Parts: sequence; structure tokens; C-alpha cells
Amino acid sequence: MAFISGPVPESFERRVTATPQAFARDLRQAWPAVIAEAGGLRFSLHEGAQALVIAIESAGVRRLGLFELPQLDVRFRFGPGEEPARRALLARLDRGMQKGGG
Repeated sequence: MAFISGPVPESFERRVTATPQAFARDLRQAWPAVIAEAGGLRFSLHEGAQALVIAIESAGVRRLGLFELPQLDVRFRFGPGEEPARRALLARLDRGMQKGGG
């Protein structure tokens, strides 16, 4: 949750380690009502009156020794609304997409 201590802006970008298919699958698990568009490269979702559009684009592969990790640039763009509504939606989405790890 990158914005837990500061305001959530109307738009921002994150780089994540995932394939487009894995990102879409995880997003659907976290937010079943998500709507996929543009061949699975853009998604829209709503919580109350707050809307969010997520666009993904391949960012190549990150290599760590013998490991190759696919990277995506993920752009988040909120529709009109107040910052607390953005924060609530993003917190719910981030919780739903968290991965276990060790």
C-alpha cells in the first residue's frame, strides 16, 4: 500500500512483476466486478461513485541471476471523487491483490 501515509493522487503508475494474463486473473479475483477492455490491457472498476481505470503495458523482463521476471507498467487513473474515496478503493484493491511470501 504505497500511499498509506500520504494522499492518493488522481493518477499514478506502478511497476509490477506479472504477465498481463496473471495480472488480469489476480485483478478478477480481487475485484470480481472488474470490466476488461482493449483486449485485456485496460480495466475499469467502481466502488460506490468512485471509478478507477487501470491500464497495463509490458515493461520487458527483469533478470536476477538465472531468473527472468516479467514486468508490467500499471497506470491507475481515478474518475472524479474525493481523496478518501480513492484511498478506500485502492486499499481494498491492494489487500485483494496481496501475495503471500516468505
